[in-house]
Amino acid sequence: MKQRKFHLHLTLFGTLVLVLVLVLLFQTLKGKAEPIFDDNTTTTYYAKTVLGTAPDLQADRYFNKENYDLSGFTFDFSQCDWNKAGTYRVPVIYDGKKTNCAVQVEVRASSEDITETVSDINENAVLKEKK
Repeated sequence: MKQRKFHLHLTLFGTLVLVLVLVLLFQTLKGKAEPIFDDNTTTTYYAKTVLGTAPDLQADRYFNKENYDLSGFTFDFSQCDWNKAGTYRVPVIYDGKKTNCAVQVEVRASSEDITETVSDINENAVLKEKK
């Protein structure tokens, strides 16, 4: 019985395609291992505060302590002016590296505005459930 020998002949094009597939696979798996650093996604969390008061952002409100060391999280408030009403995007930093996460902080004129907004949302949810 004759044995067949298998010869592998890779062309330059085939080699480049193989390398490209391996690079893409590596990038995809890298994002899965560290989801907060995955460039293909962004995560936005929300918070509210009143004029003149910096929000008390706590990492445990947004991240799971079983997956991350919560003491490694910091928030970059450098682009925020708490004395001016508006919406500010606060980048989330983990162990000195910028993540794909941010907290969108809405600065309101008074705490009553924040309370009214929350009650309006709850009231709308109840109305939708009744329909």
